[in-house]
Amino acid sequence: MEMFVLIGLLALISGLLAVIAGTVWWPIPSHADDGAELVAEMWPTGWPHEAPERPFTLFEARQAMRRHRPCHVERCARKAAATRALRAAGYPAE
Repeated sequence: MEMFVLIGLLALISGLLAVIAGTVWWPIPSHADDGAELVAEMWPTGWPHEAPERPFTLFEARQAMRRHRPCHVERCARKAAATRALRAAGYPAE
């Protein structure tokens, strides 16, 4: 019985040490030179609502439509670009 308690305590302590080490050495998001916004690589996937830099492929348009499902086409340039790409490919889009 005492062996199970010892193993449990060792597992708990090693887990706590892993959490502490992860919070201490986890990379902190870097800021742009002006400090106004975070660097684009730190944004979660599908975060921006701006229009893409190039036209969407069919796969990317479908992903954008799924990610921006709650957005309105009039307010979200990314969903509008996805809608245009789907319509150009002959698919009905909203």
